[in-house]
Amino acid sequence: MAKDKQKKDEPNSGGGFVIAALIAIVLGAVGGGAYGYLLMPDAKPQNSEPTDKAAPPGSPTAGRFPSDAIELAIPSVITDLNSKPAVRARLDVSIIVVHGTPQTTTLVGEVREDVIAYLKGLSIDDIQGVRGFQNLREQLDDRARVRGRGAILGLLIGGLVLE
Repeated sequence: MAKDKQKKDEPNSGGGFVIAALIAIVLGAVGGGAYGYLLMPDAKPQNSEPTDKAAPPGSPTAGRFPSDAIELAIPSVITDLNSKPAVRARLDVSIIVVHGTPQTTTLVGEVREDVIAYLKGLSIDDIQGVRGFQNLREQLDDRARVRGRGAILGLLIGGLVLE
């Protein structure tokens, strides 16, 4: 009977651990929130009103091309590269032109011919890697802009397959 009374008098040690854990969680959340608030005082709430007003029509947007520019898809270019063993390349490109550009079919044909001529002079080593692909994109973009005489704003590569 003395042992039963002794068990009843002992405090429940499991409940104290739970309370201590809850206090630690609350203090950690409050401390982390305060630290984050002090660390980033310039952060704006997500529900704040945007400071940029809508751009008037016809003005350039924050993107690479004006909002009224037109994308013209060029039929896929399939050609052999200048390499041994023979490697065939398929390139899907499109050009971005100024709104209202006349004779867009002529521009598409001329740019497609330039792309074919440029690809025929490349080897597989010229295209390999990130830098090689970047060079290909820059060269084709420059050639398209020259060919467009101000009407072409840029060239986009949609896909490149080598086989």
